[in-house]
Amino acid sequence: MAEKDFEADDPLEFVAVRYPVDPTVDSDAVMARCFIEEYALFGTPPEQIAKLFRSPFFAGTNAILKNRGPEFVQGIIDDVFRTGSIKEVS
Repeated sequence: MAEKDFEADDPLEFVAVRYPVDPTVDSDAVMARCFIEEYALFGTPPEQIAKLFRSPFFAGTNAILKNRGPEFVQGIIDDVFRTGSIKEVS
């Protein structure tokens, strides 16, 4: 793998942006479920997924935990692993 020096204005740097959604959509629930389902499909156990939400190094998941609390996140984790299915959140 090629290595390169860090560039302050790197054009390939990841940048998070918000996408406008209908105000009736619970965007925290949609994003949390998306993260959880993706890691579940990778074979990540529920306990490890919960740790991702608690880690400040994972800004997206951690922001959801701070905004909605651990019960909210755990409820979605439980639902994903209980049903074993991927579904649309409205």
